Amino acid sequence: MLRHYGAKEIHFRVSSPPTTFPCFYGIDTPSRKELIASSHTVDEINKHMTSDTLQYLSIDGIKRALGDGDYTYCDACFTGDYPSRFPENMELEQMELFAKR
Repeated sequence: MLRHYGAKEIHFRVSSPPTTFPCFYGIDTPSRKELIASSHTVDEINKHMTSDTLQYLSIDGIKRALGDGDYTYCDACFTGDYPSRFPENMELEQMELFAKR
């Protein structure tokens, strides 16, 4: 659509790392199959979007942006390192998980 209106180049920047894992803590990303970055490279996503370039903020970049403090931040949706244990290869949808409490 941008090219239709005259854009000669499209450079897409995302202000977070690629979301490759589901979030079970409140963000609506219940399964990996719904996350394009979980199964495609940045180059493949860029080609799909038809942009000239695509870049994400790195994990180190987001940590630098948040600064050093006495805080811990969950980065499970970027790294797969969850603060709580979930069954390995869990395929439950987010709402199913909380319904089983």
